[in-house]
Amino acid sequence: MENNVKDLKQVAHFSEDAANINSMFKSDQLQMDVLLLNTHQYISPVVEPISDIIYFVLRGEGVFEVGDEVLVLTRNTSVLVEMGVSSGIINESDEQLTVLKIAAPPGIHNLSS
Repeated sequence: MENNVKDLKQVAHFSEDAANINSMFKSDQLQMDVLLLNTHQYISPVVEPISDIIYFVLRGEGVFEVGDEVLVLTRNTSVLVEMGVSSGIINESDEQLTVLKIAAPPGIHNLSS
């Protein structure tokens, strides 16, 4: 088995134009992306019909729309979004937001195609 090691600093970069979605790993069972949002950037709500998703905040603070709920998550906090529930992210803070997204199984709305 081949080691699949990736360094976040080498793979993921912020964009001034829009939120940046960086694919880290993908297999038949799961997908892991790193989402990078500068201040006032957003990722519109999407429904993953076949995937459960975990969002884990690595850095910053973000507003997460999960179904009908609005949650503010900060560093080292996470939320589980079950399949069929919409989710989106807004960075309303003055700092950059870095979020780890894990989808299992990989969704059909892969943000990082």
